[in-house]
Amino acid sequence: MGSKEDDKKERQRILNLEKKFSKRITIARHGREAFLAKQYVQCMQKYIEYLTIMADTKGVSDIYTLSPSHFDDTTQLSELLLISHVYWEMARINEMTPKLQINFQKCLSQFVKFTANQPYQVLNAEMLRKYNKLHGKRSRFAAKYSEAYSEIFVQSKKCFIATECFGIDHLHTNNLRSFKQELLQWPFGEPLVAWYYKSSPLMIRKMRKYKLLQITKNYLFIPILTFFSLFTETSIFKRCSYYLKLLQKNGSSRS
Repeated sequence: MGSKEDDKKERQRILNLEKKFSKRITIARHGREAFLAKQYVQCMQKYIEYLTIMADTKGVSDIYTLSPSHFDDTTQLSELLLISHVYWEMARINEMTPKLQINFQKCLSQFVKFTANQPYQVLNAEMLRKYNKLHGKRSRFAAKYSEAYSEIFVQSKKCFIATECFGIDHLHTNNLRSFKQELLQWPFGEPLVAWYYKSSPLMIRKMRKYKLLQITKNYLFIPILTFFSLFTETSIFKRCSYYLKLLQKNGSSRS
């Protein structure tokens, strides 16, 4: 008897969850409308309801343990983008209330998690950069936004040109991926990395399309990247990187 009753309850739970899931986009849209209307309490209620449905559907404990790994990034890309923007707007709402600093950091971390390594990574990162540029001086969380911007690129495993030249798991690709993390800690490193992510996909497309650029890859990019990959392992590079990071750290602390 107990087993049948449990099965009945489980079927009812699944049925209720399926009904909620079918309404999730409408709920998220209502949250977005409330955000634009500056009805922030109602917005948070709708966004939390949407994320709770997603968490329950994926069988995770709460809305802050959702991960892109719970989704199929080929068939659920639009859902991943929506989730990233929900966390982003929740972070901005939490920013307004000092008591919600912990929730602000949680939402911002989730935004980073749902941004890194996604096709829309550059767009989300640029949205974050522009927001911090416009509002950073008035926000007590300006440093947190800057850290989040860097963290997107730190977590990103994409190194487009190196991957095109050597493959995704080649020694040189991994060395250049590590160099990217070093560069983010140098003066002017963030804009250089952002420029790379904007321009390199276009370069790759042209490389594949035109034979002349394919020859350029073989006789220019590969030798240069090979040399630079090996150079990043030398003590000279590590010493230079140390002083550049120190310079960046001192500059940040003065500002």
